[in-house]
Amino acid sequence: MKRPNRVFAPIIIAGITVGFLASAYKFVFAKSNAEKEQSSSNERKSSSSEGEKTPERR
Repeated sequence: MKRPNRVFAPIIIAGITVGFLASAYKFVFAKSNAEKEQSSSNERKSSSSEGEKTPERR
């Protein structure tokens, strides 16, 4: 009886693990980057609207 090859299982498990970690990394950092962009755009909008409310002194 032939012994099973013990090389393929660890390679397959490592590949699945790396793929899972890469997708989790993309999900977490894509979400945080979107939040940063949204908060910075909100700050720009609030600062521009504040500038319109206050009269200019010359």
